[in-house]
Amino acid sequence: MPVQSPCSRALTARPHLPAHPGQAARSRAALSLLLPLRLSLLVPLLLALLAGATALAPAAAAQDQLTVFTARTIVTLEPAQPTATAVAVQGGRIVSLGSLEELEPWLAGRDYRLDRSFEDSILMPGLIDNHLHPLLAALLLPMDFVTPDDWNLPDGRVEAVHGQDAYRARLRELEASTPPGQPLYSWGYHQLFHGPLERADLDAISEDRPIVVWHRSFHEIYMNSAALADAGLSAEAIGDHPHVDFAAGHFYETGSRVAMAALAPKIFAPARMGQGLLMLRELAHRGGITTMADMAAGLMTGSVEGDRAIMAGVLESEDTPFRTLLVPEAGGLSLVLGGNEAALANIEALPKTGSPRLMHARKQVKLLADGAFFSQLMRMGPPGYIDGHHGEWLMEPAALEAAARVYWNAGYTIHVHANGDEGVDATLDVLQTLLDEKPRFDHRFTLHHYGYSTPEQARRLAALGAAVSANPNYLYVLADKYGEQGLGPDRASQMSRLGSVIRAGASVSLHSDLTMAPSQPLFLAWVAANRQSVSGKVHAPGEKLTALQAIEAVTREAAFAIQMDDEIGTLRAGKRADFTVVDRDPTAIPAEELRDVVIEATIFEGRPYPIEPQATGKP
Repeated sequence: MPVQSPCSRALTARPHLPAHPGQAARSRAALSLLLPLRLSLLVPLLLALLAGATALAPAAAAQDQLTVFTARTIVTLEPAQPTATAVAVQGGRIVSLGSLEELEPWLAGRDYRLDRSFEDSILMPGLIDNHLHPLLAALLLPMDFVTPDDWNLPDGRVEAVHGQDAYRARLRELEASTPPGQPLYSWGYHQLFHGPLERADLDAISEDRPIVVWHRSFHEIYMNSAALADAGLSAEAIGDHPHVDFAAGHFYETGSRVAMAALAPKIFAPARMGQGLLMLRELAHRGGITTMADMAAGLMTGSVEGDRAIMAGVLESEDTPFRTLLVPEAGGLSLVLGGNEAALANIEALPKTGSPRLMHARKQVKLLADGAFFSQLMRMGPPGYIDGHHGEWLMEPAALEAAARVYWNAGYTIHVHANGDEGVDATLDVLQTLLDEKPRFDHRFTLHHYGYSTPEQARRLAALGAAVSANPNYLYVLADKYGEQGLGPDRASQMSRLGSVIRAGASVSLHSDLTMAPSQPLFLAWVAANRQSVSGKVHAPGEKLTALQAIEAVTREAAFAIQMDDEIGTLRAGKRADFTVVDRDPTAIPAEELRDVVIEATIFEGRPYPIEPQATGKP
């Protein structure tokens, strides 16, 4: 028998769903038991946050005065007028671009304000993160980070931790510094960097204090005995759940939702979530973001409006320098509401616009195919995983097709979480079937994450009219390690295969899926353009994007994927007056320097929001 490393054993030892029709039924049954519990616990707690936070939002200031901003250069990303040195804005929109002299027809005889604050800087289109989850980020950001990658957080820098001994030593330090009577919540564990982990290991750190460890993927949770007891979780109550190893204190994929429901009264406490939303706001602002998309609205409360109400107290405040687009997580809503048709009716009844800072998406939904990339639970085609384990389906292909058909026939843009090449194939098969049944133009069907794929899939998705929204941080954090365990060096180097997608003629955008990556679009652009991992090794250089393509992936193409390219993503008259203020032109520097660009401020719908110098820096 071949010898396995501890990390390989940890992966192989996981219970996995058998590949037969009963799998989907058991998963749906487990979720149907969870969701009412989740709703009953979360909604009152989270709405209490809203009641306490709405006072943070002052009345919106009028932006009616014509204002002219000057800059060293304004990079428009519009081929017809690629640069300017002055821009006039009014009512939150761009009135005109050019030089001060060229703006004169708009200014003559009018009362206007000339703002030279940025005359030594570069203005570019406001940066866009078209896939993250604000409430999930708010849940995780107040936790103690112990991760295999460095992080700059609002309360300080967190250095990476590698190795089993170092990881457990860090947990012991955190446990010792946690005040008596408080649980320890930690995020960032990864078995390939930190060794195997189970309940007994956490019990050895503390038998009395509840310890809850979130995996780096977010899709897995580990709990010690004290945490299980404190949350009221027992083997008898959970039963034979397909994604729970109770003896190990391990909850993954759908099982993690069981753990979250039990932990809800504490982890979703109003003060804690309020702190997390404020941290999210600061991180996004530091990253130069003026638009983000919540690519799973309704995930937390089982209601898009419920999630929106929780976020409103902070994210609708005039202090928030960005808008959030709410894209419903249709699969979860169908479970809550009793089917895809009922979920569609619920989504159709949502407000058509929302507020300037919390907007409802225009006929868009999110579905999920296969499991988490950080957990090596994505579905991989032949030759599979080195150690023989297999990934998971979050929605079996037949269920994915059935749900997608409802929204396709109703004219929706469909976003699908698809991580491994088998998951990508299943997703493209669904798209092909839907196109055969009901051809549509400009459908913008988008594959999200796109962790591992083949060149043939790039050509196929382009031929089908699909787009990609990728998380290149997979390559930065995981390529070296996945080359050793899981995928092998060849496939690990070829993750985030984006150059092939652009060469095939399809749209590529980038996202953070915070906290799967920092909410720093220019850093993600740097990864996509350089394909360096944390070690500095360059992986599959043939899949690099150019610096311009990488910048377009966090502006114009990011807007295209979420159907907002007529409003944002480039700068021209009539579009929203969203700008990111930087110290150099990111389209005119070597790709190696993209992550060194300093973000000095943002301008959201014509209002400047400065960034303190100490808040800048690399991830």
